[in-house]
Amino acid sequence: MKGRVVSPSAPREEDGTYWGYSTRLANSISAVFDEAPFEGGYDLKIGTSERGNETVDDKKFRLPTFRHALVVFGGVAGIEECVDADESLTLSGKDSHKLFDKWVNTCPFQGSRTIRTEEAILISLAKFRPFVAENKAHNPDGDTGKWGAEDDAVSFSDAAPSEESSEDDTEEET
Repeated sequence: MKGRVVSPSAPREEDGTYWGYSTRLANSISAVFDEAPFEGGYDLKIGTSERGNETVDDKKFRLPTFRHALVVFGGVAGIEECVDADESLTLSGKDSHKLFDKWVNTCPFQGSRTIRTEEAILISLAKFRPFVAENKAHNPDGDTGKWGAEDDAVSFSDAAPSEESSEDDTEEET
């Protein structure tokens, strides 16, 4: 098998294939929004907080249609501390929710005082996945393409080897 090196964004941009989440470094919470890598910025901004006024576990929870979503996680002290530390904002930490379209608690009844950010990221992305899959936003070309198409039915089976199987995996055990 021969391969070629491509940009990490190529599978998503060329084929609409999910290729993992991306992160970027910002010097302040306001820079997260002001330095968005998309023209027009993010059209859906989600803040995660144990003090969120919504939870993904609520059967009525939905995300609005979007093209560019941003999910923000705080450190141990939360997004509120980031807002308090940002001198360019006139908002106080207790009003952090005003920066976001959704202020969500993805880990209600967490049973511990805090959840580490690296744990919260994986938990939250897994919980947001079904809602993101429902998104019917248009792709940058303006047509619905893969972005608006219904997902094909997915089935799982051990009846046949996958494309990734090696020759050793396909040999019958005796």
